[in-house]
Amino acid sequence: MTKSNNNNEAIINHEELKSDDPAAESENIPENKKPKSGKSTLFIALLALFLIVILIFSGGYFYKLNKTLTDQQQAQITQLSSSLSSQESTLNQQKSDFQSLLGQVNQQLQQVKNQNKLYSSDLQSLQRRVAETTVRHPNDWILTEVQYMVRLAGSKIWLEGDLDTAVALLSAADQRLLVLSDPSLNPLRSALLEDINSLESLPKRDPDGLILALSNLESRVDKLTVVGLSLSASSSKDKSEISTDIKDWSANLSKSWSSFVNSFVVINKRDVKVQALLSPEQKWYLQENLRAALAKAEFAVYREQQDIYDLSMKTVSDLLTDYYDLADNTTNHFFKSIQRLTAQEVSVKYPDQLKSAPVLERLMTQRVKKSLANSTVE
Repeated sequence: MTKSNNNNEAIINHEELKSDDPAAESENIPENKKPKSGKSTLFIALLALFLIVILIFSGGYFYKLNKTLTDQQQAQITQLSSSLSSQESTLNQQKSDFQSLLGQVNQQLQQVKNQNKLYSSDLQSLQRRVAETTVRHPNDWILTEVQYMVRLAGSKIWLEGDLDTAVALLSAADQRLLVLSDPSLNPLRSALLEDINSLESLPKRDPDGLILALSNLESRVDKLTVVGLSLSASSSKDKSEISTDIKDWSANLSKSWSSFVNSFVVINKRDVKVQALLSPEQKWYLQENLRAALAKAEFAVYREQQDIYDLSMKTVSDLLTDYYDLADNTTNHFFKSIQRLTAQEVSVKYPDQLKSAPVLERLMTQRVKKSLANSTVE
């Protein structure tokens, strides 16, 4: 039953194929030719299998070859990366060294620029000085000499206190200006003459002579006479004298009796202050106080300290008045010498600045500027 059905279906399918495609009829293989068709199929299958094996071996070979090449390329890439890193670090180090060297070069260049600025400034100053010396008129050299004299006079006044030399220098400067016969220098000559008059009006000091006089007095202190105990005479007149005339016997008797009675108790009234005697030790202290006061006065002369000098001389005068006998010739002469030296002035108020100095400085600046301007125009 089943076979009949299958046959029927095969017939129906065959008919359908036959009816659908006429070319299929020509392609139908007869049943007697089926073994030959199986051999070709087996050959094709073996050929395909062989090709598949070849392809598998070829794929494996090419895969292995590709992997080897990939590994080699990866190794080369790694080597190149390490080489590149090394070169990069080398380049960075060289770059750092170059930057450091560049910084040093810039620093040295800045130093050279600063030195060039200094050299340029010095060169300009030197050129200016050369120009000043080349364009100056001969009269300007006389003004330079006058300027030197004025500066030297100021040094003599404020450093040495030598007024005579300062006046002589200012007078010489005025004589040098007189030689020029330039009316434009009259203000300078007027200032010089004013300085000369102001210096001549200052009190003359003789510090060496004054110190020698004080030293001489200091050596004569031992020869002074200290005042002793001196009692003044009684104001009442002594009337107890006995007359030699015989007729005055009664009066003489009365005077003798009165003298005898009054000799038991004697009272005298005195208005003069009595000075106590000094012991030898106290006398030595007194002399040393005098010497110390005179020595202090000498130092005040050296330092031109008028207040200390006056105080020291007043101390000496008070000691002489209170403790020494001014009736003695030596002491009296000593006291008069102290009074004479007390009136001396040991300090002099010098002018703060010579009036001719700024006038001369201004005149010199104007002359130099004018000369430089004329040389630039030429």
